[in-house]
Amino acid sequence: MDVAVPLVFFLAFVTLVLTAPRLDAFRGRRRAGGLARELMSRHGFSAKPEFTASRLPVAGPPFHYGAAQRLTDQVGGTVDGLALTAAGYRCRYNGETHVYGVAVVSLPSPVDGIEVRHERAFHSVLVPEPVPDGRIASGEPEFDGRYRSYATDPGQARRVLSVPRVRTLAAAPQPFSWRVDGTDLLLWRSGGWESAEALIGCVRAVTSVLRPADA
Repeated sequence: MDVAVPLVFFLAFVTLVLTAPRLDAFRGRRRAGGLARELMSRHGFSAKPEFTASRLPVAGPPFHYGAAQRLTDQVGGTVDGLALTAAGYRCRYNGETHVYGVAVVSLPSPVDGIEVRHERAFHSVLVPEPVPDGRIASGEPEFDGRYRSYATDPGQARRVLSVPRVRTLAAAPQPFSWRVDGTDLLLWRSGGWESAEALIGCVRAVTSVLRPADA
């Protein structure tokens, strides 16, 4: 009996370690499917299977590692007049499947490169994570403590990431990462968004801060 109890706990721990990543991947895939159905049934989106991983317009994390990279549950529509494509993204690395939610927005006017990350694209030091040049701070300590921001044009970034505007970003329904280059805006979140409303709220938060001051 003295040996059996520790053995049971050890086996339970090993089972948890082995199955947790698979459960996370399963939840992420299920969330992507549910999000696509919500966007189509409640927001007028339609299936967009032709939008494959090769058509993603903005390179870099989280698309910089892994094999068997593919998009699933691709749907397209509009939010506030802007074209939006949403999908689940997954890849294989080190024997595990890693799942993200991604969204691509077409902006009406170009913006010089800005990137804001709320987490590492992959939670392992074994995977190199490219870091852009131009690390900047917004001046809002709470935001700068949760997010890392980079920009190719510091002057433009000071407008986009001013204190009032980063508060808008911080108030988004869920934390997320985003990158803009020209008219292509990419949002991503490990595990995906909880709902269509959460995704749309995040899209509106970032597109509002990217608008010119006189818009």
